[in-house]
Amino acid sequence: MSSGADEEPHSSAAPEIGQNQRKHPCVLCQQRKVRCDRNSPCANCTKARVECVSPAKLPHKRRKRRFPEAELLARLRKYEEHLRGYGADIDAINREETPIPATSSVPVKTEDPAYLDGYRSLSVRWSLKNVNSNLWNDLSHEFRDIEEILQGSSDDELETPITTTYDEAFLDAGDLLLPGPAVDDLASLHPPPVQIFRLWQTFLDNINPLIKLFHAPTVQQQVLEASANLNAASTKIQVLMFGIYSMAIASLSEEECKVMFDGDKETLLNQYQSGARQALLRASFLRTSDMTILQGYMLYLYSFHSFALDPRALFCLTGIAIRMAQRMGLNFDGTLYGLMPFEIEMRRRLWWQLLFLDSRVGEISGFGPSILQHTWTTKLPSNMNDSDLFPDMRDPTVEHLGITEMVFVLQKCEAAQFMQQFKSATGLSAIDQKAIDDFEQRLEQRYLKYCDPQVPVHLISRLVASTSIAKLRIGVTHPHLMSARGVELSQAQKDSGFILSLCQIKNHQTLTHSKSLGRFQWYVNKHFPFPAYLILLRSLRERTSDALADEAWKILEEYFDNRPVGLGAKWRSKQTLHVALANLVVKAWEAREAAGQPFQPMLQTPQFILRLKQDIASHKSPASIPPTQSTGTLPEGPSAGIDSSEGACMWIDQPSMDVGAGFDDAAMPGAIDSSSWAFWGDYMQIPIVGQGFDGGATQEFYQN
Repeated sequence: MSSGADEEPHSSAAPEIGQNQRKHPCVLCQQRKVRCDRNSPCANCTKARVECVSPAKLPHKRRKRRFPEAELLARLRKYEEHLRGYGADIDAINREETPIPATSSVPVKTEDPAYLDGYRSLSVRWSLKNVNSNLWNDLSHEFRDIEEILQGSSDDELETPITTTYDEAFLDAGDLLLPGPAVDDLASLHPPPVQIFRLWQTFLDNINPLIKLFHAPTVQQQVLEASANLNAASTKIQVLMFGIYSMAIASLSEEECKVMFDGDKETLLNQYQSGARQALLRASFLRTSDMTILQGYMLYLYSFHSFALDPRALFCLTGIAIRMAQRMGLNFDGTLYGLMPFEIEMRRRLWWQLLFLDSRVGEISGFGPSILQHTWTTKLPSNMNDSDLFPDMRDPTVEHLGITEMVFVLQKCEAAQFMQQFKSATGLSAIDQKAIDDFEQRLEQRYLKYCDPQVPVHLISRLVASTSIAKLRIGVTHPHLMSARGVELSQAQKDSGFILSLCQIKNHQTLTHSKSLGRFQWYVNKHFPFPAYLILLRSLRERTSDALADEAWKILEEYFDNRPVGLGAKWRSKQTLHVALANLVVKAWEAREAAGQPFQPMLQTPQFILRLKQDIASHKSPASIPPTQSTGTLPEGPSAGIDSSEGACMWIDQPSMDVGAGFDDAAMPGAIDSSSWAFWGDYMQIPIVGQGFDGGATQEFYQN
């Protein structure tokens, strides 16, 4: 009796313990990389109306114990490191070439960049044998060693135990960066199929020629297949599709959005950006190693590049993209990993575009061109068309010697690589005109001499390259833009700086008003040559009456009379940056009037000068001044496109603004590391002695 009584509660408790025991996520949740509630069936499978399969029900897999191999590889890695210290060329040995003798008179220093690059290449060669599986994308060799040893620690199948545990145990924190109400039906945020194809074509026409981010034929096939059944489309493809939608809408004008999509641009952009956020959250993008998701995230960030988002916040978000790319090993060339040629090419394209985006946003946020802060061994994308590539290609395709559809991207890559190599060799301050001449000749021989001005992509490539060269030369010929602001310039240096600034502005004017470049205005508007205008306006205070000054004033009049309507409406008498620039223009014109009175008593004041004076007066009126400011108080800096002038200009004091790069193109960093937004603030604030524009005693709007 007693034994029977004792056994009965025990037998009844057994199934209860089994039911409450914590189980592994189901097979479908593991494949989708989403959180599983571990019920049977789980909520995700119930919602998807599919069978919920427990991993315990799958056939048990067995494999050989792998820990001896893992330990051997770890030892080999240490031995190779020590052999390198004695002068052995391990890479040459692996290629079956003649190694450098160990008795070489040239010691190998461990801090040598070439040594570090070679060590990295060896350390990732084994661990990234199969990058497609996305199991080994973390470049920390200590992490990989531990993961590999644990993976082969038993006869059971243990796929990436550390990574899997992270996925199961921790939150991905994506909602901290992309908050918002969750949407149950992500497919409802997509446009109708007809509009999907139209948006894709818009992307091909407006975006793809300037941002060669992926292989367009392959992505087109994926978009077509996904649009046929959006509910069945993978999350990563949906991330990319929403990124494409967002960039396509961002490249259009208000009128084009109404005609093509019968909607308001801002509304459509918000809808597709919201869809991108939802898709990114579902994809757990912060811990992903999927290139497609990173491509979509980059396009999502690019769609904010019209200053709809505070550049300071956007700079932090682009930093996340760079971190994701580094975790995926994109900053090391894919040839080191033994990858297929197609994947190598796609990795290169993605890495370089991330560099350009991060550097450009760094400039407008006040940090400076961050491209000089990164290190990479990733080679330039190949000079070939998309038609030369296909996913299953086994052998690398020979690059074209002439021009291809990569011309715009490659001339930017060449410029960035030139500056990176020059920096590592001699330092930025050592750059000279001879090096710039050689680089200009290289661009001309490799790309620009093949450009046909009748082809829009060729025309914008030539103009952007010319602007980049001009910015480099300004950094060399103007030492006052470097650390020594008080250096007295020769007349030749002043003339050179004036001409080079005028060259940049004329190029930008050509880009703005060229009808053939209408579909690329989204890029032109985002790369306003702000420092060139400042240099020109300050120079016009001294250069008041010669042929170059007359030409400069004609260009300034054309610019202020023909600015885009939307931009002018936002900036005029509303933004601090517009008023600051207007103040410089008015002061320069006052200097021209004062110098020209003995010789040109009938000098007519242009209409745009009168409008700018009204904008300044409106901004200085008591009704337009925030309560924390008083009339005549210096604002703390320009807002550079942020819609609200109140409290939006504090970021001017951020360090490392690169004068040579300016706002025009992240592909060409300048030669000044020590300049900052504070420098440009001072540059715009120095008053001209004399009468104010109202004819009375000057109450300087910008004071020292």
